[in-house]
Amino acid sequence: MTAVFCRNAADRRADTWAEQLAPWDRLEFAVSDAAKGITRAVAQVAESRRDTPSPRPLEHGLDVFHTTMEARRVLARHWRRGEASWERAEAADGLVAAAKQQGVDARGAAQTARAAWAKALSSFEQARRLESAWGRAHAALEVFGPDGRPNDRPSAAAEIATALVDLTGPDWAKVRNALTDPRCLAFLDRMHRRLESAEPRPQWRTAMAWRWWLRHRRPKPSDPITGVIRAVGRNGALNAEEQASYDRVAAVLGDTVRASSAVECMNSVLRMQQSRHRRMTQPMLDLKRLYWNCRPFRSGPRKDTCPYQALGLALPTFDFWELLHSEPARLTQELSTQGIAG
Repeated sequence: MTAVFCRNAADRRADTWAEQLAPWDRLEFAVSDAAKGITRAVAQVAESRRDTPSPRPLEHGLDVFHTTMEARRVLARHWRRGEASWERAEAADGLVAAAKQQGVDARGAAQTARAAWAKALSSFEQARRLESAWGRAHAALEVFGPDGRPNDRPSAAAEIATALVDLTGPDWAKVRNALTDPRCLAFLDRMHRRLESAEPRPQWRTAMAWRWWLRHRRPKPSDPITGVIRAVGRNGALNAEEQASYDRVAAVLGDTVRASSAVECMNSVLRMQQSRHRRMTQPMLDLKRLYWNCRPFRSGPRKDTCPYQALGLALPTFDFWELLHSEPARLTQELSTQGIAG
């Protein structure tokens, strides 16, 4: 969750992105939206690494956040259409009632009302069907399935293919493109490779992943017996070997990344500045970045910890104001001394 660099660049072309990514020679997995510039830049960096003596592969995953945001935007538009159709149908019913009250022939108004209600019901049914289809596709982008088993590419791809049967039309084009992009499920491929490396035994791997799911997702049991079984799986005592296996599996699952959360959180800070001043200079970006990295989280697993602390960075203080007023030479000397002592 640490914002390491935030550059006010003149453009977002591939060369500009590649220049920023080049120093990260140990980067293994990059997550971004489907922008062409960063896509080409990651591909260029990955290709350049192949000529090195000990090449380190670089994978590119598609951000689940932007796919979800686009799908919700389209769904909201369909529900608004349904609500508008419903209001028109209710207004048509009002005209029928008024005609009957006035003793006027209401057959024409009644026919119009029936047609309006048919359209409203059809619109609502379509919105419900689209929401169900998107829910199925969205579930395929989760780390775990509903039964607590780690999701994998074959099953997730099959669920997405089934959901796409209903997600048709030009308004779903962006969502379809994202869901059919191979990078959409790249996080699952990487997760399973790391899980197999952390715990080579399949049965142990599945059991430890299930325990992690029970502890972090807290699923509600459907019946008392299932609740007892899950309580044992969640809180049962482990011996030393089992605990070591669980710790390795938990480390993999805990940092499986599906979305550029840090980028979106940083954007929320920057947008406040943009809404007030409409201009973002590089010094202001650096100031915002320092503020974000020193600001303790108010909730969640990182509560009362700032991004710099979560990263493991050793600083004399994590107070934003004190760091801002620290002398650069003294701060550099203290950090250098810590590095020598380590």
